Amino acid sequence: MAIAYNQFKYSRNGVLDMTYDNINAVLLERLPELAVAIQKEYDYWKEEKVPSYCLYEGVLNSSGFMDNLLLEETNMELIKKVFDLYEDMATCDDVEVRNLLQVGLLEYLWSSVALLTTAHKYMHPQTRSLCDKIQAYLRYPQK
Repeated sequence: MAIAYNQFKYSRNGVLDMTYDNINAVLLERLPELAVAIQKEYDYWKEEKVPSYCLYEGVLNSSGFMDNLLLEETNMELIKKVFDLYEDMATCDDVEVRNLLQVGLLEYLWSSVALLTTAHKYMHPQTRSLCDKIQAYLRYPQK
């Protein structure tokens, strides 16, 4: 099953509006390098709309993508694209998009000191602010 792009809202400049309803398509639009992994999630779910938390966590976290990206630090262009997406999510008006970022993506980084420390180097201000709020309910990762 593929993403049906005709169902989404676009801004005047032809970019997908970042809303929770559009967030799955935003992932593919902003990170086309992940198209194969995204398609695998759609194939697994056999649904036209994969639950957003499942898609984002499956493609970015569970697959080992973020671990490899951050711990190797070799693909700086892709690191920038990921953290630009995270910042756009952090500054989005849609609270559900911000929740997806904090709970679905940033909390994962707290699983390892190495991941969190490396990620901090690339976070923009609003992403860092959301990430810092996690400290209120999660312990700092152990080595």
